Amino acid sequence: MRRPLILRFVLVLLAAVAMWQCGQDNSQPRSDAKAPAREENHYSPQENLERVDLALIDSARQSLDIAMYAFTDRYLAEAVVRAARRGVQVRIYRDRQQFEDEQRKAGARGSGSTSDMFQGVPNLQLRVKSSRELMHLKAYVVDHSLLRDGSANWSPSGLKRQDNNLRLTTDASQVAAFERQYSEMWNRDDQSHT
Repeated sequence: MRRPLILRFVLVLLAAVAMWQCGQDNSQPRSDAKAPAREENHYSPQENLERVDLALIDSARQSLDIAMYAFTDRYLAEAVVRAARRGVQVRIYRDRQQFEDEQRKAGARGSGSTSDMFQGVPNLQLRVKSSRELMHLKAYVVDHSLLRDGSANWSPSGLKRQDNNLRLTTDASQVAAFERQYSEMWNRDDQSHT
């Protein structure tokens, strides 16, 4: 009985993302300030934020630049893999301590981590910050035009049960600011490639 409601929600979300991208040349970063920026805020546990992220990842056509502190949600990992396999250029930047903790816990359970799911996937790169300073972001940009940030990590509890927020914006200046910061992080010497 809930399935039609969930499907309807996903379809509405996908239509909204398509409307945001309609008429844009997504091959270049969006630099025109003519189109009005759109912004949405979502809150868990009232909403299932995993569904929002799934729809956004599935809408990506060219690129996903992801900075995610905790990443244990397997559904989102599968969506990232799907995106990369359909030709989306995916870059994921992680915090060293959190990454190692997730790897250790997955090994103790005898299951692979979400990062293990990325091994050998074309168009997908993962880098891990080596310094002891935290990389605590929970943000990504879809196709240089939509920024998702907020407090929600990519964990089932962070997206569904904890008090968290997820914010979406198409404001070109905010997207560009995140992309500059992301490029700086991505090109640092204090990281390892996995």
